[in-house]
Amino acid sequence: MRVEIVVDELILRGVPPEQARSVAASLEARLGALAERSDAVMPERAEAFRRLTAVEATAGSLGDSVADAVWGALAPSPGGER
Repeated sequence: MRVEIVVDELILRGVPPEQARSVAASLEARLGALAERSDAVMPERAEAFRRLTAVEATAGSLGDSVADAVWGALAPSPGGER
């Protein structure tokens, strides 16, 4: 199965421009790692897009925190909830 996640806009408030690329790279790497080790079956979606709530984190963990929020919204948890 192939899963493609497209982030049209990533708004990083309070992050200096020189750190933005690092945060985006961390987000991409974390999503890849989560998908690679997951055996979750992605449910079919009816909506064309999904907007998540804001994520608060320290600058060092921002990419990972956003990736965790995105993955949590997409992949069902072991208990069957999303």
